[in-house]
Amino acid sequence: MEDKSSGGFLEPRELAAWQGMLRVHAQLIRELDRRLRAAHGLGVSEFDVLITLFNGDPRGVRMTDLASATVISQAGLTHLVTRLERDRLVERHVDAGDRRSFLVRLTDDGHTRLAAARGVHNDLIRERFAGRLTDRQMDLLAEVWAAILGDRPA
Repeated sequence: MEDKSSGGFLEPRELAAWQGMLRVHAQLIRELDRRLRAAHGLGVSEFDVLITLFNGDPRGVRMTDLASATVISQAGLTHLVTRLERDRLVERHVDAGDRRSFLVRLTDDGHTRLAAARGVHNDLIRERFAGRLTDRQMDLLAEVWAAILGDRPA
């Protein structure tokens, strides 16, 4: 008999919960990427960087912190920021507190482009996610994510 607690097969409920999360994530990210590109010429990764900068320190976010917050590799982020900088959506400057690091911040054009793209993002979230859940289900789901992330006790 196989010991399921030490790397064996997942229980059906474990597998259903895990696969459900993966499927929902994949579907929403693909659709969001498609809509953002069509309407604003931004992919999900670009939007993620812009919204992270918007929510960060207005003086700028360190590249290493930006890579952690967006789950983009350091090399991938460097290329992405270079493209966003070329498009005048962000600017990079040396961190006065640590001359070895760069800070990235939104430009006025970046703020404008993000504001326009945010509507596409929020509409999709409401249409394909939040709008399909009751308030109670959204609250419960928020508690579940917090427990999984270790933000609150399970």
